Amino acid sequence: MNILAIDTSTAVLSIALKTETSYEERLIDGNFSHSEDLLPEIEKLLARASLDISELSLIVTAKGPGSFTGLRIGMASAKGIASALSIPVVSIPTLDAIYHAVSFYPGAVISVIDAKKRKFYLSAKKNGETIIQDRDGNAEDVIPIIESEEIPPMITGPDAALFASKLPEGLRYIIDSESPRNISRSLIVLGMRKLEESGADDIGEGPVYIRRSDAEEALLRKMEENKNA
Repeated sequence: MNILAIDTSTAVLSIALKTETSYEERLIDGNFSHSEDLLPEIEKLLARASLDISELSLIVTAKGPGSFTGLRIGMASAKGIASALSIPVVSIPTLDAIYHAVSFYPGAVISVIDAKKRKFYLSAKKNGETIIQDRDGNAEDVIPIIESEEIPPMITGPDAALFASKLPEGLRYIIDSESPRNISRSLIVLGMRKLEESGADDIGEGPVYIRRSDAEEALLRKMEENKNA
């Protein structure tokens, strides 16, 4: 099975190609230059694997939360390629993939992505069990977990260090030393599992944003103003 994995949900482009005989992954910190980098990087991966794009069997992509624009680029590209080739596409929650990459850690794992506006997309899991569901939150949301855990929780994700800088002094935790790390391998594992258990995404499957976009917020404010006028 030849599998292409794509994550465009953060500033870092994470991409990988797994074939029957090879595996290659790329991590590119292009500061959200995904629209320029994604397709050329896919072409390079295919060329180095001596694989034609028509030989792909499955595409797995991160579905968010994360950058609104990045998620649209990733999912639109994945769907476009999958549709042209008549192959399945499977999307995986970004924070789940981030956790899976360090799920060997025996303590609680706090996965974070900078959501801007002084907030973070975050979740927390321990031994595969969810402690905090995906949310648009801040450092205060995880302080009770950090204080209650015997093993210092691990903070991971592309913005782990930034998130840790928002925590009060004196708390016991560790920062994932390899963040940002490539989560494509986790996307492949989780994508194959999801395909086997529940099948490919429906055609209407879209990104998970959690937060409304600025345009949506502006529209809601305008509607409220017109209602009260």
